Amino acid sequence: MLQQTIPSKAPQSGLASRIGIIGGGPAGLSMGRLLKEQGFENITIFEALPQVGGKSFTAQYGDTLVEMGTAYATYSHRITNRWTRKLNMKMGRLGMVRFNGADFMDYVKAGSGPPLLLQIWRYLNARRKLMRALDRPNPPQWAIDQAAMPILDWLGERNLGKMENFMHRSTTNLAYGFIDVLPTVQALRWNDFELMLSGALEQLKFPVDGWAEFWARIAADLDVRLNAKVARVERLDSTVTLSTEAGETHEFDLLVCAIPVDDFVKLTTPTANETIVNASIDWNGYTTTVLVVEDWFDDTHVDSFKEAVIPGAKLGQMLSVRYEGYEPELGGHVYLTGQLTGDYTGPELVELLKADVEKRGGKVTNVVLQKMWKYHSQYKPEAIHDGLLTRLEQMQGEAHTWYTGATFSHEVVSHIVNYNAKLAQRLQKAVVTK
Repeated sequence: MLQQTIPSKAPQSGLASRIGIIGGGPAGLSMGRLLKEQGFENITIFEALPQVGGKSFTAQYGDTLVEMGTAYATYSHRITNRWTRKLNMKMGRLGMVRFNGADFMDYVKAGSGPPLLLQIWRYLNARRKLMRALDRPNPPQWAIDQAAMPILDWLGERNLGKMENFMHRSTTNLAYGFIDVLPTVQALRWNDFELMLSGALEQLKFPVDGWAEFWARIAADLDVRLNAKVARVERLDSTVTLSTEAGETHEFDLLVCAIPVDDFVKLTTPTANETIVNASIDWNGYTTTVLVVEDWFDDTHVDSFKEAVIPGAKLGQMLSVRYEGYEPELGGHVYLTGQLTGDYTGPELVELLKADVEKRGGKVTNVVLQKMWKYHSQYKPEAIHDGLLTRLEQMQGEAHTWYTGATFSHEVVSHIVNYNAKLAQRLQKAVVTK
């Protein structure tokens, strides 16, 4: 178990800049680890909660581990996969998956348009062209227009009906938004070749000891302050002063914001770019709940439900359910469910869950744990047209501040960590050439 402060085991020589990181979730911890690998030795991470990991939250009941947030690693998780190997952490594999009680690929193939393999080829080519254009310092107007349109429209223009069905599960089911409103750029970031290959080869994996344990081991080699909620950030001409609610004051040369921008601007005097970015996104909500259910399935790992993920579906419905195992102390078979939160309260979502489970043949006998997550920052289309994507990159380093997390890459851990790998290199270069 982590102590209040974890002493750094950094080498005695390296880059001398003092770096403070706000947030001990995957974004902040991976940034700290990557900066250390780049040679920085004076890094302090501030986490408001008594444990690290953020939405990589693992609940344990007897021998059963339940991942309440982060679930599976794909081939995109190149860096975290490397770290798990270095930490000698065994990886398990996702079991049988159904969609509406049947094979998910049957649902995908039932979509309109050309054969599936041809659609995948066309999709990946169009995706590559668009993402390369968006990576330019000044993206062309056609690329910005495509980036801002709903992914459903982008797929429709290319007659990719089977890919549309695929995204009902790969995107909406994972709480990344309905495809009739989600901007194309955000859908394409997640639905890449590595994701498709991982699914096709059944290589969706997870740490057997849990994601929380993984991040705890990453944190063990860093200076992490737990229960250290930041109260104020003052950014002066040459330094950053950070104050905690406990009354501690720390001074840094650079600051990494690894919490949502809307939370960060409450701690400081925001820059013009921070103000604009804060107004350019809408945060969605995702609720995961551990249930014990009688008379329900135990012959498959995951089932997802079409009526909850198609455009226009009502919020609060059970998107999917994952069978976790049998725990006598909890009263029977254990399941994890996911819902798009909407404006519902926790108790209201529980009642909706009970009705959905009963409709599908089960009976809830115990509600064990519920987590209501602030989840997936969705870009406003007008903000994309106004240059949001370029702004997110150009603001890095302003006011001695660097930014990471879901807004700057994507909610999924692999994209956050891969983004951080490039960001750490940019930060190092900025320090060396300063």
